[in-house]
Amino acid sequence: MGEPVIPSPVAGGGFFQNLIDVYFSPRAAFARIVRAPGFVLPLACHIALALAFSGVWLSKVDAREFMKTQLEESGQWDKIPADRRDGILEGAEGRIKLFGWIGPAVFTPLVVLVVAGVLMGVFRFFYASEVDFKQSLALVAWSFFAVALVTTPLLLLVFNLKDDWNLNPQEVLQANLGLLLDKSTAAKPLWAFATSIDAFSLWLVFLLAAGFGVASRRSTGAALWGAGIPWLVIVAVKVGWAAIFP
Repeated sequence: MGEPVIPSPVAGGGFFQNLIDVYFSPRAAFARIVRAPGFVLPLACHIALALAFSGVWLSKVDAREFMKTQLEESGQWDKIPADRRDGILEGAEGRIKLFGWIGPAVFTPLVVLVVAGVLMGVFRFFYASEVDFKQSLALVAWSFFAVALVTTPLLLLVFNLKDDWNLNPQEVLQANLGLLLDKSTAAKPLWAFATSIDAFSLWLVFLLAAGFGVASRRSTGAALWGAGIPWLVIVAVKVGWAAIFP
């Protein structure tokens, strides 16, 4: 069998055409992106989107109530002496706001950089691909931004519909197997596994496989293992962590 056909990049393209094609014709979009690997604009838009969400959520959340709920769900609340609880909750607002602003500004680009480095290593070593770091960074930045552009408005919509901004943003958008379980009664490792099998995570893995498939001259199916196995390792670590530290 010959090499898979790589879509010919359409002349021009541009930011909006790439964004639309990532949704509807990802291999064509990634063919252009690999040819001219720009990552600054999608990464900057991703960071801006995350900061915008933080601004809305932080303006509505009750920090004390949010922190108390998280401590109760983690089983830590009952372990805190009664005379220390108010002090911990008192400082919750400052800590939540600090992390709410620093998280998007620091961790969003950091995650993109780490994922780009890991996937470049995977595809260069296991697929004998010549993808370079700039191409890898562009593929990851575009994939993450495309998914975030869908999930962020959905998060805000669900918060509005529930009319409860004290929920954990990581658990509000339930597009995973956690829908089949009751968090209060499910074993923590099972809950960690179920919530990791998420439709948006699977979509992200597919986009990464499509992009790195183009870059390595493989089909999306062939590249799926290269993009999917690192994700499965992360899921296994989450499940193991939940089992060791229940």
